[in-house]
Amino acid sequence: MTETKKNQIHEMHNPDPHGIIAENPPLNENLFVRELGYQACLAITEGLVRLGLVTDGEAHKAKDLLLTQYRPPIGTLLAEAG
Repeated sequence: MTETKKNQIHEMHNPDPHGIIAENPPLNENLFVRELGYQACLAITEGLVRLGLVTDGEAHKAKDLLLTQYRPPIGTLLAEAG
C-alpha cells in the first residue's frame, strides 16, 4: 500500500487534519453535569452573600466544599487562576 493510500484511509477515519477535535469530547455528559451542579450551587451562594445571609468567609468555605464535592472541570481551572 502506498503512503498516499495510507494517508487517504487515515483521513477517512480521522477527518480532523489540524488536530483540533479531541478523540474524546473535552466536556462529556458527566463533566457537564458536574460543572452545571457546581455553577448552580455557586450562584445560590453568591445570591446569599448579596442578601447578607452569608458572609464572604462562609461563601469562600462553601466554594471550597463545592469544588471538592463536584470537581468541576472549568470551575477548578477558574479557582486555580485566582
